[in-house]
Amino acid sequence: MPASCAAWGCTNRCTIENRSRGITFHRFPKDNELRRQWEVAIRREGFSSSEFSVLCSGPFKPEGFDRSGQSVRIRDGAAPSAFCFPTHLQRVGLSSLDYLIVYN
Repeated sequence: MPASCAAWGCTNRCTIENRSRGITFHRFPKDNELRRQWEVAIRREGFSSSEFSVLCSGPFKPEGFDRSGQSVRIRDGAAPSAFCFPTHLQRVGLSSLDYLIVYN
């Protein structure tokens, strides 16, 4: 079964068609702090990633990728940040640090 992107509202699945369009899929980091940053960034209430959870390349900025090898990798410390959230999920006046403090 193809993996589906865990980002809110994203319908990308890890298929040959999507990969041919340049969409890559990346597992959540093993580092607990960075994993938590990714989980908070996607803004899915009650979401907890598993070893099989993935995000597609859509929510990452281009500079967050290392394309120097045969496979596309996320650079160390890169976190997803390029989302198109509906109004009720958009932050108003809060930095990402404020969001972590308020909701943890």
